[in-house]
Amino acid sequence: MARKRYCLLALIVIALVLASCSVVFEAGISGKVVTAEGTGTSNVQDVSVFAYTDSGLRDSDFAKFQEGTITRPTEGSGYVATTTTNANGEFTVNKVVWETKNSEFGKTADVSKLYLIFYHEDYKPAKADATVISGSTNSSNVYVKLEGSKDYTTLNITVYDVATGTAMTDACNLEYHVEGKEGSDSIVVTGASNVRISYPKDTTPDVTIKLASPGSSWKMTDKTGKVITQQIVEDVEEGTLSVSLYMKRYEFTLPAFSGSVEYVGGDPMVTFDANPTNGQDNVPVWLEFASVSLPGTFVEFNETVSANIKTESVATEYGNTVRYDHGRFSGVGNDGYVITINENNEYSDAINWNAYENSTTTFISLRLVFNNNKHYDFIYTFPYGATSLYIENGDLQP
Repeated sequence: MARKRYCLLALIVIALVLASCSVVFEAGISGKVVTAEGTGTSNVQDVSVFAYTDSGLRDSDFAKFQEGTITRPTEGSGYVATTTTNANGEFTVNKVVWETKNSEFGKTADVSKLYLIFYHEDYKPAKADATVISGSTNSSNVYVKLEGSKDYTTLNITVYDVATGTAMTDACNLEYHVEGKEGSDSIVVTGASNVRISYPKDTTPDVTIKLASPGSSWKMTDKTGKVITQQIVEDVEEGTLSVSLYMKRYEFTLPAFSGSVEYVGGDPMVTFDANPTNGQDNVPVWLEFASVSLPGTFVEFNETVSANIKTESVATEYGNTVRYDHGRFSGVGNDGYVITINENNEYSDAINWNAYENSTTTFISLRLVFNNNKHYDFIYTFPYGATSLYIENGDLQP
């Protein structure tokens, strides 16, 4: 009898042990994320999908996602897997593992719940619950439609040379900051470019834009030519907005001046046949500029002196006669060399840069010198000035 009681007790213990054993199951799940677009939908790429096996922990995190205090699950919050959507808005969680003592179909299979959060910075967070069967991929089990949390504006930006009113051909670094957004973004623009910005729905933020050139020869200005450090585009609304920006050059290349002079040393400008050269030819000519810091003082452009340019005669046939135009000159200022004028080089005193700060163009007072005993003074305007000079005798000064 005792033996029978012992056997019965052993069977009960074994049954209890077997009943208390847990079983591990696994499953996959996939789905798709879209958003409303017009009368239909469009796929949403790069949505973070977080999978939980505990609804309470998921709901706690979801409240934080809605508040904007987190962008990933809280550490230790019990989420078991994460993935992102592809270009088609599709996602797959290949393997979710859970353990249970009360499986739906014993040791062979189980049914469980997954609790999901969907997050993308441009959309409101969403959540969904899904039932999964172990040993299955549970394909296309979830379909979620996200609601946009941001509005978008395309800024059609054109950067102009303020002096000419034409689009710049030099590249500029454009930095822009959208009000309410941390940090700034930057792009390289040449002439016209488009920038798409986003911001919270139902707001009209200001956008602050800064321009800089890769070198030092351009500065940002307003449309009047006044130098500024930034431009603010106020109250941006959803849609498309044209933005005009301006830059101004602070470096100039002196052009080549050419022309003729009626008298140099008293000889006539034109002769025929017998006199192909006369006293107004072979006269050295060079260029000087009026000093801004020392009014009344003219300073040589060294390159034009060393170029050894001289006046000459130009022959033209007229039937049986030849006409010689004397006192012609060309290439004075830029004849195979470059004369640069900017704020920092040796010719910086040629321009009043302070006055230039509030204008679209600038000018330089120049002197054309003939053999150091005659000169002709004129003003050249950057970037519009003419480079051909026709000088009469009365215009020459001793």
